[in-house]
Amino acid sequence: MIRRTLNIIVVLLVAATVAVGVTLAIAVFSFRYPTELLSNETGGPLVTTDRNGRVLRRTVATDGRPGREAWVTLGKIRSHAVLAVLASEDERFYAHHGVDPYGIMRAVWLNIAERRIGYGGSTITMQLVRMIHSPNQNRTLANKVKEAILALRMERDVEKHEILEQYLNRAYYGAGAYGLEAAAQTYFGKPAAALSTGEATLLAIVPRSPNLYEPSRNLPRALKRRDHVLGLLEKRGLMTHKEVKWARSQAVKPVARRPQFEAPHFCDWVMDTLPDRVRMRGGVVRTSLDLNLQKALEHRLKEHVDLMRSRGMTQAGMVVLDTVTGEVLAMVGSKEFFDTDGQINITTRRRHPGSALKPFVYALALEEGDTTASIAYDIHEVPSRYRLKKVTVKERGPVRYREALAGSYNLAAVHVLEKVGEEKLVSRLRTAGVGDVPGDPRDYGLRLALGATKVRLVDLAAGYGFMVRGGYVTRPTPVIEVLMERAGVWRPEATPERKVFSSKVSWLVMDMLSDPEARRPMFGNELPVDDMSFQVAFKTGTSRGFADTVAVGVTEQLTVAAWAGNFDGKPTRGVVAMDGAAPLVRAGLMIGASGRGLTLPAKPEGIVARRICPLSGKPASADCPHAKREYFERGKIPGGRCDWHVMEGDRLVVNYPREASRWAANTANAAGRAFTQ
Repeated sequence: MIRRTLNIIVVLLVAATVAVGVTLAIAVFSFRYPTELLSNETGGPLVTTDRNGRVLRRTVATDGRPGREAWVTLGKIRSHAVLAVLASEDERFYAHHGVDPYGIMRAVWLNIAERRIGYGGSTITMQLVRMIHSPNQNRTLANKVKEAILALRMERDVEKHEILEQYLNRAYYGAGAYGLEAAAQTYFGKPAAALSTGEATLLAIVPRSPNLYEPSRNLPRALKRRDHVLGLLEKRGLMTHKEVKWARSQAVKPVARRPQFEAPHFCDWVMDTLPDRVRMRGGVVRTSLDLNLQKALEHRLKEHVDLMRSRGMTQAGMVVLDTVTGEVLAMVGSKEFFDTDGQINITTRRRHPGSALKPFVYALALEEGDTTASIAYDIHEVPSRYRLKKVTVKERGPVRYREALAGSYNLAAVHVLEKVGEEKLVSRLRTAGVGDVPGDPRDYGLRLALGATKVRLVDLAAGYGFMVRGGYVTRPTPVIEVLMERAGVWRPEATPERKVFSSKVSWLVMDMLSDPEARRPMFGNELPVDDMSFQVAFKTGTSRGFADTVAVGVTEQLTVAAWAGNFDGKPTRGVVAMDGAAPLVRAGLMIGASGRGLTLPAKPEGIVARRICPLSGKPASADCPHAKREYFERGKIPGGRCDWHVMEGDRLVVNYPREASRWAANTANAAGRAFTQ
């Protein structure tokens, strides 16, 4: 009975073994190894530079898998380093077929003897498979089996010397260095082919455990391991005693050189915008960034945030565009990239822009026949389907579009948007690329004039270009070209310009926003953009609760946009855009203007000047106490004369229109307001 039971057990074991063997054979021999994954034309280093060729960053990983530095062939690596790798990692490399049964049994024995799971028995081929197929997966039994099958397939289809070359070029050597070439440059500042025997054999043992043997941090431990491996090579007759003694005597002074890490938010954004096929090729990415401008603005932004911290403002970001081309010249995504929340790039996050959308509202009104002298009513009591009882501290009454836009009067903007309609504004914002504005325009209502939707700062900056580009906008562009490894030059497709408004309407909006006199009734004197040697079209926006402040400055050459506030949405202590974001726009313009002149476009054909009453916006009459020059499209000049100012005997009175009559009656100084225009 016992013998029969034993026989059954033996048969079952044999059957199970045969079944496992057959299954393994099918898994290995029925499928080829995808050798295209071993191509040294992909996964190469991606060197990101500024527009002048200064290195910003070297990237050696693609799609979450380890990449590698410039490829170094096996023939250019010192033979002693190769022998050290084999002695340290896989002494039976040339004897097995991808999986080493002796190595596995030895690992099992050592794990049992030491009562811990510290040995895996992986061959160099299995390690290479893990690098390529599962670099971030846990070392479970299932993964081990998968690696073993793939290693057997690889050894069937790939020569041993190529596997070893692949391993040396893809292994991790600590300090962010993937591949022997990267390690040589990182620790010794020289190519792998120029390493001494002592240096090369030291690096050879690092992949075994980069945390333990990283030379710049653990040199004594790394040297001890290297000398042990050299002893093994001497014992096996692969190196002479003299060669080992010479290698040990050579001075090694590894230093982990900090890789370039400039403009981090910008570089991350560039990687996100590159097509996979380009990013995975490797090569040199020449971007539009001006590193000198970038560094200056990083410093200035940090100073400004530190200054405003006492008012509850903890973060800021800014972007500078070449207005003509849309190229991104600078991008600062946060105060400090390595702060707790510093990796957030606020220039590419959607935030509330406050009043920064108002130029589009007034442009639509001009397009539909209004003029810069048309009257907007900054009054609560004007009949409307949208009432804002607490929008402004003070009603401004009837105001010309010029002052209403430049002074950013909220009630006036709401009433103007009510005239043109939310649907048209949403459509035009989408055309300008300012934002997707998701949902139905009616979901926002007239609050859209006050920034009810969210937009990206970089898109808002590009959208503002219509004012100085004849009504056209172009998308922001971070990459000029990519010189791909062995694959020629890739350039991003030119984005067609989009017409947003007519050239005349665009110029008139620009002229209103570049008029310091029109800003002063609301903002007063000594504004951040008032004492510069050049004119700029300038607009601010402050969201409800003072959590987001935005400012944009536009010239023909440069566009600068800034955001300031708190990433978590907490309100500041009453910081408005003129204090939070505007100083950064000024800094961007002043620093960017160095060595070049910044200008605004000349008046286009078809724009004419007329003298108007600053209160009514109509051509001035003999009774008007003052007159101002205003610009109009030819054919849209208002007719008649001002009928608001009327002489009654020897006294000048103001007859306000019906929409402003109640405001006038409630405002003690309303009649005198005409004399201050």
